[in-house]
Amino acid sequence: MNLNEINARPRSGEERFRFDDSNIDIKLNEFWIWNQSNLLENRTRGILAEFIVKQALNIDNDIRIEWDCYDLITKEGLKIEVKSAAYVQSWKQKKYSDISFGIAPAKMDPIHPLYDGTSRRWSDLYIFCVLENKNQETINPLDLNQWVFYVLKTEILDQKVPNQKTIGLNSLLKLKPAKCNFNELKTVILS
Repeated sequence: MNLNEINARPRSGEERFRFDDSNIDIKLNEFWIWNQSNLLENRTRGILAEFIVKQALNIDNDIRIEWDCYDLITKEGLKIEVKSAAYVQSWKQKKYSDISFGIAPAKMDPIHPLYDGTSRRWSDLYIFCVLENKNQETINPLDLNQWVFYVLKTEILDQKVPNQKTIGLNSLLKLKPAKCNFNELKTVILS
């Protein structure tokens, strides 16, 4: 069997669930609120970080692709992998979380035209996003002043830590990534 890709389309959130061929009184945005409101939760914070980078770089894509080989691609064709971490989590903590990012080389989807069976890092660069605020009372992932971004070319990871699966913040800093804030990110990426 060969099933073609289903192309998602942007939704407004006003779409209603259906039952017995009729709309019922449940809107899609109610699901979004229920599912995505905890912005500190690791999965949601990671997706939010991708969105923040997308906005900073004015990347024009309507729908996020979940399992692509990289997270974003610029108008210039630059492929970007976005990683996120935070000291404060939404669960009860005994101490701040260590800042660590997944950087493992990966295989491409076997049906992708470029698939060759090898594991590698498919992006041109990584953007490591750290939600730095350590105060539980004031932490707010929507406050872009609370984020710092570290930009590193993938080739540096490939040269210095070719088979490494994760990297901590101190090890990352030894690789001399460009550090910037939200407003500086586009300039750093395109320079």
